[in-house]
Amino acid sequence: MTNIDWSQIVGRSDNCQYDDRIKSLRERGFDASSIEATVEQTISNLKQKESRSFVVFGEPQSGKTEMMIALNAKLLDHGYPIIINLLTDSVDLLDQSLKRFRTSGLNPSPKRFSELPPDPQHLKGQNWVVFCKKNARDLEKLIEFLRLESELIVIDDEADYASPDGNVNRPQHDKSKINKLISNLIGDDGVYIGVTATPARLNLNNTFQNESERWVDFAPHPKYVGQDFFFPHSEKCAYRLHTFSADEGDEKNEIQKAILHFLCGVAELHCMGRQENFTMLVHTSGKRVEHADDLKLIQSTLATLSNVENTGFERLRKKLWKIAAIYSQDDPDSIGVFVLKNIRRNTLVEINSTNPQPGKVAEIAKPTSLFSFGVGGNIISRGVTFDNLLSMYFTRTVKGKFSQDTYIQRARMFGPRESYKKYFQLWIPETLMGNWSKCFAFHKLALEAMRSGAGAPVWLSDHKTTPTSPASIDRSSVDFEGGEMSFALFDYDDEQVRSLFKRQDRDDLEVLAGLIDNFSLSQFPRYVYEYLRQEIIPGSRLISFHDPSGFGTSASKYTDEEKQNIRRTKGIFATNEYARSELPDARHHLKVYYNENGRARLFYKIKGGAIKFIQNRR
Repeated sequence: MTNIDWSQIVGRSDNCQYDDRIKSLRERGFDASSIEATVEQTISNLKQKESRSFVVFGEPQSGKTEMMIALNAKLLDHGYPIIINLLTDSVDLLDQSLKRFRTSGLNPSPKRFSELPPDPQHLKGQNWVVFCKKNARDLEKLIEFLRLESELIVIDDEADYASPDGNVNRPQHDKSKINKLISNLIGDDGVYIGVTATPARLNLNNTFQNESERWVDFAPHPKYVGQDFFFPHSEKCAYRLHTFSADEGDEKNEIQKAILHFLCGVAELHCMGRQENFTMLVHTSGKRVEHADDLKLIQSTLATLSNVENTGFERLRKKLWKIAAIYSQDDPDSIGVFVLKNIRRNTLVEINSTNPQPGKVAEIAKPTSLFSFGVGGNIISRGVTFDNLLSMYFTRTVKGKFSQDTYIQRARMFGPRESYKKYFQLWIPETLMGNWSKCFAFHKLALEAMRSGAGAPVWLSDHKTTPTSPASIDRSSVDFEGGEMSFALFDYDDEQVRSLFKRQDRDDLEVLAGLIDNFSLSQFPRYVYEYLRQEIIPGSRLISFHDPSGFGTSASKYTDEEKQNIRRTKGIFATNEYARSELPDARHHLKVYYNENGRARLFYKIKGGAIKFIQNRR
């Protein structure tokens, strides 16, 4: 073979890795439409909009790893030479993600940072997909490896964890260690792409000066089961929710009851023909010494049922049979007998223990035994995806305010559970369930408002919950009182709007019903309607429905872009608007602003009370 340009052959993939990956997903029956939309918008941010720092956000366990594989493939197709994927400081999470990336067939094959050539010169002329944990030692070594490289792409998985600057409000500000190292890694010409289910901290912290107007929404796939199912507004839960009083009885008895229910639930699914392994998670504490106590209880329960000579066997067997009757009224014996026949097919994994065993999480993340149990703390709560998770016993709470991002990440029951969602078991104290539900309600309000394209994110807090750790909120740029929500633009019809907002003899619910019937879901989202509906009662007048007002009439006060979009960074709803309303002291205020082009936007603001809007004004 002569006259061949070998540089066009060695390591080349014909720039079609992304298309091949999407084709592979479709052939496996995976709906890749949301992945495609997310990747294309991300590339648009880089190419057309020249963005240097932004966030991709999606629901917990909604397939972000698969999206990241496709994104890496697309970036390689576009000629970006070095792509760095940062993960939380967990060997288990790194191993799980790296294995999925490598089996995808990416060219080049992804490498741990420690697998890079020790001589930086050997990086030249090649493409690299690099994995690195977010700890100081690993990041320092990675920076040393890449000291001769520039224009790096940094994709930060679980971006709100460790990456934000924890020292943002300290005098003589020196960035926190991990934040400073990642900033050095990005350099002056690199690109930062944060990936997370909980982006509030990144926004309110101004992490790497990310541009919220360039954020990319990664929508969940059709088989995803999430907030709307597990935390319905008013409907009865369509899964097996077990709530109990946190201070009532012995927690050991409650956990043992949950174990027996899990065993029966697995038996039920097998008797229905679902011949698969399943996992139960037990998350009661952040203290490692207490994980061992939970594990001993599971071991004791399984050991007792595994040995008919055990003195406690018959007592526990009778408990099992009573529960079995719940899972099969016609033939409870079939459930109980299945459990006892298979009771020794179990795996127990202690996570975040005092003697951790890297790699053990894989045995329950993709369960290798019929009855698989995981006990632990932070790793369970973030990052790791659990296939065939059937039961979760969750009692971990806090003394002070709930940090919404932390508790949203702990919703490990979310995920691709469409085929068995109604059989899922959640064990949780009643008060914790109420606070958890509120975290998600506030989180959804914020994200849906942002999805409408109406401006900078607005986050909600009250006396019990906060969007993120207060220490991470940049107080130099964040407004804790002035936030407002606004929704999609629409064509303004003065007569119609005034008619809809004119109260006359109608109560709050009647006026709201008129709005939801006449506005589209993007113009007046259903989640806002449901939230307000929960706040009020029939006959109430707690909402002020303002008369519409023109926006941008003062030529010098607003820019042309602000007038056109009917939004501005500092907000539109002025304090004196309250005095102009029919109910100046009302808690909830709804008002339409319109511009000279016949376009309009609906705004929502809360006055006083326990709930506060938090918005970054930078």
